[in-house]
Amino acid sequence: MSRPSRALVTFLLLLLLVVSTRAAALAKDARTLRKAGSEHYKARRYFQAIESFQEAFDVAEESEKTGIRSDLARALGGLGFEYLDEAETRLAEETFRRALGHADDYFANFGLGYLYFMRREDGEARTYLLASLALRDDYGPTHKLLGLITYRKGQTKKALERLEKAKKLDAKDKESAYLVDRWKAELEVLGEFVDLRSAHFDLRVDPKLPEKVRRRVERELEDSYQRIGDALGVWPEERTPVVLFTPGRFHKATGSQHWVGGLYDGQLKLPVAEDVLDDPQALEDLVRVVRHEYSHVLVRILAAECPVWFNEGLAQYFEAQYFEALGTKRSQRIAMIHKRLREGSDARIPLPKMPARLDGVDDVDLARWIYLQGLGFVEFLAERYKPFRLRLFLRALSEEHSVSRAFERTYGASLADLEKEWWDSVEPPEDGN
Repeated sequence: MSRPSRALVTFLLLLLLVVSTRAAALAKDARTLRKAGSEHYKARRYFQAIESFQEAFDVAEESEKTGIRSDLARALGGLGFEYLDEAETRLAEETFRRALGHADDYFANFGLGYLYFMRREDGEARTYLLASLALRDDYGPTHKLLGLITYRKGQTKKALERLEKAKKLDAKDKESAYLVDRWKAELEVLGEFVDLRSAHFDLRVDPKLPEKVRRRVERELEDSYQRIGDALGVWPEERTPVVLFTPGRFHKATGSQHWVGGLYDGQLKLPVAEDVLDDPQALEDLVRVVRHEYSHVLVRILAAECPVWFNEGLAQYFEAQYFEALGTKRSQRIAMIHKRLREGSDARIPLPKMPARLDGVDDVDLARWIYLQGLGFVEFLAERYKPFRLRLFLRALSEEHSVSRAFERTYGASLADLEKEWWDSVEPPEDGN
């Protein structure tokens, strides 16, 4: 066999040099692109991070691709949570699943667990949260959500174990610390409460409350079951748990501020004064609270992903319906709402940018403004487009998993257009009257 010519050897060497140089250049480009993606991710520029990681993956050598897949999954997880903040849960779910298509990432699993937790599909939520935990056991929020799911089942002691671990893992997590203290206080207080039943509610009642007060609350609960059920088209088959506290015990057990009139956390919890029947204003306030909190129960059933500002707007809308039936003029109430909105219009927040949750809002004035905007917008929708569409919106939201698509389907207009129409109706006329 003849030896290759010097020219052929030279050609082969040059070809090898070109290939190796090209490979080195591609590897360098992959490292550069991956570094750029990491910088975008740290700055929460998730779209740019995903683009950089994808480009890096396309040119990287095989040995580097596994790490870049993990980078892509993490960036997609961050984008998924941005969609959640905008109440676009369908896009969030699709994004989390895309992330898991690249790598079995703890954050994407947590995202799906959080999404199903919001929807109150606790079995699915638990599956993904446990998958996240298997990949990373020291992520406090995963333990916290598992604890909240356990609390929903009424297993407060087991829930406390999870929350205490979440608190230990993240000393800055104020919510976990708050819930640990609250649930301990709740266990201490509820030990002597009396268990009772009405037609549609399971009640735990502070023994200090007189029987006539308890019976009045039962009556208001059953009235809300019928009235708000008729408005929203839902009457729960499962019994709703309700805890009736005297005011001091309510604030001790829930850790809430003195101005909090009630709350719903899977159980309806209400402070009731022992002499409430002797004070007409206190009784009116109690009726409002019962209707407000019970509306949250029904909204959670119809559309657990309902944005908090719309949920609170609905709750205030339904608490007012009772008093309109007693003769309170709606026109005067709407005029008062518009006046307050105009006076604070500089603080207006675009509805899609409203905080997704109120428990992270420490500013009382901001919380009140969120309530006011929510109420004003719901009242506008009810007046301009008829109240029955509020129910249709919630059903559309439960099917679309997208706030924007639910508004377009229900009202034939985008949220942005509806919001503009609403503010135009709030603004004073040009003559200033």
